[in-house]
Amino acid sequence: MFLLTLFACATTPQPPAEPFSRQTSSDLRVELATEGPIQNRIAAPDQADLVIYYAGEQQGSLAPCGCPSRPRGGLPRMASYLEQSSPGIIVNGGRWLDDGLSLDGQPRADVPLKNQWMVQGLQQMNMTAINVGIHDITGISSLAQGPPELPLVSANIVGPGIQTHVVVEHQNQRIGITGISNPGHTVISTPGYTRADPFSAAAEVISTMNADVIILLSYLAPEAAKKLAKKDLVDVVIDTGEHRTFDPPFRVNDAVWVRSHFQTMRLGELRLGVDDSTVQWALDRKIDLDDSLPNQTDQATLAQEAEKDLSVLEKELYGR
Repeated sequence: MFLLTLFACATTPQPPAEPFSRQTSSDLRVELATEGPIQNRIAAPDQADLVIYYAGEQQGSLAPCGCPSRPRGGLPRMASYLEQSSPGIIVNGGRWLDDGLSLDGQPRADVPLKNQWMVQGLQQMNMTAINVGIHDITGISSLAQGPPELPLVSANIVGPGIQTHVVVEHQNQRIGITGISNPGHTVISTPGYTRADPFSAAAEVISTMNADVIILLSYLAPEAAKKLAKKDLVDVVIDTGEHRTFDPPFRVNDAVWVRSHFQTMRLGELRLGVDDSTVQWALDRKIDLDDSLPNQTDQATLAQEAEKDLSVLEKELYGR
């Protein structure tokens, strides 16, 4: 039974606690912020030229993950953190929609409604770019209103509403963003969408981009992403693919590589020093989205409405 359990929680004030920090090299650092109120998890002032907030794999759920002991994640908590943090760009690495199928191979009866609410949640987030992964195709196709009005990108998945890339201005820099996905098995049918080789498709798209910094959103396509980085075609790789561990950033040639956390239980915050279109240093922060963080009001309201809507549908479908 699908349940959304979101409410505003009063938290007991806690003393400030420094996040665990680990030095990975002279130019790459990592922080894990897991304790204390939201004010204590905000990054200390620095000279970052570009801040990238990255998430992914919500699978159609606005709520925290269903972990019984310590639920984390959820758009309301993520939005609350973003409201109080440094300005930056916001990206999603893929599998943001639910692609659940019934035994007959069709989307489950609750999938279109879940995905409709997820689209509304992301529209409120002012996203910069959202990668379309192989699993998102089914989710997009389930929407009665057609492709959502969101900045969808993919270099190797072509279909309605998907751009090959976006270029945005940020602090006097041109930031180019594209995405790739594992194209899936050839026997998989995706009516209305074509899937190409992620490496060759991305290389062609990137060759047309006029940008100072190029960000690659990769969903389950690490080998293609690695080839692109080794050819110095990208500056940042955000690798999304069910990662559940605390991994430090590293470089592939000059590209900075980070991994997003599964279901955005931890929000990624990549702070970069950029000079002459080259990333000179990086601080990769992972922020636990636990119940010490408040829910942003608009997102919490949306999640509550989604929970009611889905509960009504479940009663109609299953009589409970």
